[in-house]
Amino acid sequence: MSGAVSEERTFWSALAEHWRIARTLRSLTIHFYPERCKGVWQCYEVCPVGCWTPDYERRVAIFHDPERCIACGACVLQCPEGAIELKPGG
Repeated sequence: MSGAVSEERTFWSALAEHWRIARTLRSLTIHFYPERCKGVWQCYEVCPVGCWTPDYERRVAIFHDPERCIACGACVLQCPEGAIELKPGG
């Protein structure tokens, strides 16, 4: 019987951790620093929902659709200039 109790505790602990992570992810937002952007546009290339647009004249990226952003962090990982950060809050 103690094995079943242990498994149940493990299940509920894992579920609680899942929801803690989900709550944290929902609170993350992209912070873009255009003054750091050098127009590499890797953010544009990797964004799965199309939040970024290249501005070829000014050689910068434009974060044009923040409402569509799912805060996956792909753009953050790809930006060589550190112009994009994923932070808690709005």
